[in-house]
Amino acid sequence: MRYDECSNGALIIDPTNGANVNNGILTVTTTQNLKGMTWRLCGNIATNGASGISRDFTMIVCPDVVDFGGAVAWGTAPGTLSWYKSMYASVPLVQVSHIYSA
Repeated sequence: MRYDECSNGALIIDPTNGANVNNGILTVTTTQNLKGMTWRLCGNIATNGASGISRDFTMIVCPDVVDFGGAVAWGTAPGTLSWYKSMYASVPLVQVSHIYSA
């Protein structure tokens, strides 16, 4: 895995578990229209839906209709929270650059 290679084994990611968590992934659904919503508001919906789930790092994947202000992802630095446009969420270069920019 790229994280292991880039961190020389210092970063280990283990999936969390909890109610409705499948292999470390929790899908949060909403009835709100996300089109044009800011990435931060999308993240608030996601984190509210994940309350009670123990985790060290949180990767929020928002639908592509969410407004990222021209970016493909955002992350707290230093921090444990990152937001990604759906189409870029599985791109290793985007993920690694956010983890190591902190």
